[in-house]
Amino acid sequence: MSSIGWVDFSSTDREKVSQVLAMLQEPGTLDELGIGQIRDAFADLLFPGFSTIQTRAKYFITVPRIIRDYLALDPRAQRRTSLRDYLESQENELARLLVERHGPAEDGIIGSDMVGSEQGVARKPSSVYWNGLRQFGIVNTEKSLSEFSREIAQVQSGARATGHEEDDTDAISNCSVVHLDVFDPAWSTDVSIHLSESEAQFLIDKLTHTPAIRNSVASQFLIHDLAKELVVGGLASLTFPELVTWARGRQEVSLTCRQNLELAEEFSEAIRGAHIRFNILIAQKSRNTALVTEREERFSEWLELARERKLFSASSVDDWLQAATSGGARINLNAREFLRQWHEAIYHNESLSSLNYLIESRAQKNKGRRSILLKNLGEAPKWQGMDSLSYRWPTARTILTDIVQGAKC
Repeated sequence: MSSIGWVDFSSTDREKVSQVLAMLQEPGTLDELGIGQIRDAFADLLFPGFSTIQTRAKYFITVPRIIRDYLALDPRAQRRTSLRDYLESQENELARLLVERHGPAEDGIIGSDMVGSEQGVARKPSSVYWNGLRQFGIVNTEKSLSEFSREIAQVQSGARATGHEEDDTDAISNCSVVHLDVFDPAWSTDVSIHLSESEAQFLIDKLTHTPAIRNSVASQFLIHDLAKELVVGGLASLTFPELVTWARGRQEVSLTCRQNLELAEEFSEAIRGAHIRFNILIAQKSRNTALVTEREERFSEWLELARERKLFSASSVDDWLQAATSGGARINLNAREFLRQWHEAIYHNESLSSLNYLIESRAQKNKGRRSILLKNLGEAPKWQGMDSLSYRWPTARTILTDIVQGAKC
């Protein structure tokens, strides 16, 4: 059995690693060519606060409710359990209540398959949704969940030392650290995975009035009352490229949002060619002639489309990187260098053998001895690494659907 380990320097690092490990279980996320930082930078720009492992909008409500419940406990009860432990027990209970209410077949109930087990919910909603809760201004903090929990524990310790527990506890719970549509101590009595109208309107308010995310896709679609059109009926299954085409014609959507969408889609299409060649190399090493032929045809079609769209212009790479990093994301030099090399190779019509050498070199530089190209794969797998990028659009669409249905728009 293989295993991995890491050294983390903060709870934020630990939470990021946990989410990366979870996402690696999702299909199509293997980053063999090392362009994941650029993909994630665009995803953060377009869909801040969302992640591919989120399931339903309700957890943007239930997690802060559990935190508020903890802050409302008397000091003696808080001394007996930390916020982190309280979240764990209540999230296990929440999974049980939701399965009891809707049945185990309901989509998106986190931990439904763990209800009744000793382990409890493996992937806690609080960790999955924490970044979104901060980005949307539902929880006012820049700290990681672990740091936030420790901060509350430190305030409690200080209160006990000074003998003013009640006053300090009230200060924590009433200082607008956690926002809710209403404070209902009995909220879990008849809890549902579906949003109430009040909860949906609360999320709409947060998504449309938080300045830092105003030009994001979800915010713009809600601000201009376009979300219903996108998540109900014929448009509900739009792919990311189709979404970009649709948004291009909506002048009410901010120019910044439309431009970011177009640049993200251009980057996705441009780098798709590199992944096609990567999979050609796998087929060649597996001596699968039929698969090589099929993928070479796919690459020829891609190349023709790329030239028709003029994806590789003199300014393309600068445009992609400038947009991707406009939100403050950092992209390492190796990823930048490879993107420029791939751009130059296509822009100057280099030979297929030169393209293959570039891709093979990049894969081995990125993965070292772990590169798939150095392994004996036997029969070539159908696909390795990324294909067309959807960023976080499928997740955002699910969340928007819940909001629209809850708000009865």
